[in-house]
Amino acid sequence: MSEDSKSERPFLTVVGGNPTDEDLAVLVTVLAGAGSGGGDSEPATRNDWGRPIDRLRPQWGGPGSFTNLRY
Repeated sequence: MSEDSKSERPFLTVVGGNPTDEDLAVLVTVLAGAGSGGGDSEPATRNDWGRPIDRLRPQWGGPGSFTNLRY
């Protein structure tokens, strides 16, 4: 293959209007930032408060829990 057949497509093509160099620079920066992966994120902290499975567990300390207790 020759180098002419390997020509790359442009990253951005202006179809209408007359943008300045600054406008194109801003647009390329925004698109590059949106396409980046953002790096490795930290694992989320596990928060078990209010899990639905907790509704199925017996509730200790409710009324009637200690019916045989004598004072």
